[in-house]
Amino acid sequence: GLPSIPGILPGAGGDKALRQGLQAQGLGAADVVGMTASAAGLGLALKLGLAGSSGALGTVQAQDVAATAAAFLGAVGWVKVFDMLTLKGVLQQNLSRKIVHITCGPIFMLMWPLYTLSPLAPYLAALVPISNMLRLLLIGTGLVRDEDAVRAVSRQGDRLELLRGPFYYCIVLFFVTIVFWRTKVEGAIVMATMCGGDGFADVVGRRLGKTNKLFYNSSKSLAGSLAMLVGATALAAALLGFFKAVGCLDFQWGAIMRVVVTTAACSTVLESLPINQVVDDNISVPILAASLSTALVQAM
Repeated sequence: GLPSIPGILPGAGGDKALRQGLQAQGLGAADVVGMTASAAGLGLALKLGLAGSSGALGTVQAQDVAATAAAFLGAVGWVKVFDMLTLKGVLQQNLSRKIVHITCGPIFMLMWPLYTLSPLAPYLAALVPISNMLRLLLIGTGLVRDEDAVRAVSRQGDRLELLRGPFYYCIVLFFVTIVFWRTKVEGAIVMATMCGGDGFADVVGRRLGKTNKLFYNSSKSLAGSLAMLVGATALAAALLGFFKAVGCLDFQWGAIMRVVVTTAACSTVLESLPINQVVDDNISVPILAASLSTALVQAM
């Protein structure tokens, strides 16, 4: 069952002061459970790592634990900023939701150089998307009530929406962290395609795409598709440049940019097709980007 947190989880007793204090800081029940799960995972990992001897994966480094804690708190804080801006009417809901979509993944990746070279580092980093998946799962299933989060993240105010696009987004973050980490260019390309590409396509398409709808899909526009191509390419170049500058990646710009542009262009075509009612863009686009970029890199 769920852990008993007084005054937080439904039916868990009544620590009113604790509940009011958390609400004053903008923290909901799901945030507390997510932070508790992350802290428990980090504590267990650190205990096992410090107590154990070096093995196939090595031991857990305190620096990696600290980096994961900072990444998780930063992710929660970043999302909460836009939750509050939305609830106060400073930003429109759709715009706020897409800004979070565009920025969360890349910001998480920018934390990766803080980790050591330990083989366990990506697994600790993966606790961040795992904790957010747990948070979304609790809210989306109704086990924890957080109306502010539902209003800020969903399109129609339905908590079940959190179990689709946002949940898939976290799955992709987990996949990119575990499979590609900071040592493979494909990770930056996948993240840029999903965040910068798909994110900008929606933002620009809503504002500039009303008069240039695609003939084969009236819910998509030429403006949105161009924004996806440019956004994915630009963000991929920025992330790759960052990881190259800090010494995580080594590549030739000409060859790798051909991979980036080809992947972005094919992903743009896929995103424009009328299949998003069957397969969410947060699933189809990353799968294509990961498969194609991997194949192209191997062929270089």
